[in-house]
Amino acid sequence: MESASSAPAGTLRVDTHLAKFSQASTVVLTALGFLFNQPIIILITAIILAISAFVPAVSPYRLVYRGIVLPLHLLRPRIVEDDPMPHRFAQGIGAAFLVVVLFFTHATALGLTLDLIVFVLSAVNLTIGFCAGCFVYYHLGRLGMLPRVRYEGGFHWRGV
Repeated sequence: MESASSAPAGTLRVDTHLAKFSQASTVVLTALGFLFNQPIIILITAIILAISAFVPAVSPYRLVYRGIVLPLHLLRPRIVEDDPMPHRFAQGIGAAFLVVVLFFTHATALGLTLDLIVFVLSAVNLTIGFCAGCFVYYHLGRLGMLPRVRYEGGFHWRGV
């Protein structure tokens, strides 16, 4: 989920297959953290999401995708015109939820509920293509609380 370097200046691009790979990985990790009640898995997932949101060039998901998935031809890049900031915002919100989970590991019901929220929202994005974090980002941009998206058209739901 980054701007492609081959894109013309000013054109923002996102690799949707990298986004799907990231979402699938988040679904697996949050499910494992929930099923085995392992805060360390949740911590690892929170760190990965935070790195992906704030320093996407060194995102572990991106490094695995580029270093393993693409060379093995498991997926091919699918570059589309899109602003990467809403996707990074969504990952940051997911990281924040998981960090809160870690503070409430003794309050098991609350912690596991927040973990399940991240799981469900990642699964919804993976399966039907609706990014709740992106939706929030677009609307906060309309209210002037966040920068507006940097391409014409505003929020659109591409589906899978």
